[in-house]
Amino acid sequence: MHVARPSSLEEYASWYLQRESRKANAAAAQIRDSPVATLRTLHAGKVRPWFDRATRWQIVEMDPADLGRLVFLESPWTTCEQLVVPDGPNYRLLRRVARNAIRGAYLSRPAASRHQTYYDQLAAGRLKLSGADRIAICSAGASEVSTNPEAGYYLLDGVGRCLPYMILIAERRPVPRLVEAFLAERIP
Repeated sequence: MHVARPSSLEEYASWYLQRESRKANAAAAQIRDSPVATLRTLHAGKVRPWFDRATRWQIVEMDPADLGRLVFLESPWTTCEQLVVPDGPNYRLLRRVARNAIRGAYLSRPAASRHQTYYDQLAAGRLKLSGADRIAICSAGASEVSTNPEAGYYLLDGVGRCLPYMILIAERRPVPRLVEAFLAERIP
């Protein structure tokens, strides 16, 4: 991972709200408070309690190996689709989730239509994981690291884009090698 430049919680919040507003089904959110306050109110899952204090914010460039060590979302949806299978250490790492997706032909399922669209866009070079379409990562929590000891960071935003990207990498398909990310790193 390479640090491209410093960033801030305010830049992340503004970027996230702008990205959400571009989505076809997005409700027009009026930012009456600061972008950070709006993010906390409308998208609380994209902000961890420690983001305000003892956090170093940066924009980083990640290679596929870095990306493969990100901790993936564990939810009823990801376990039901057998993307996340709690069968041993490192079961939530993105590289493992991508292998599970390939093995289970996940992209051929109707529930994966959005991910299939991202897959097609990434494969055709129409989508790059940088700029407005970068991802967001943060320091993994203790429970995330205890079950995924090879974890680098937690994938905070970009699950839908990163899974197809990692599937393309696993399939040895050509894609841009660097991914840009907001990094919220907890400072002890």
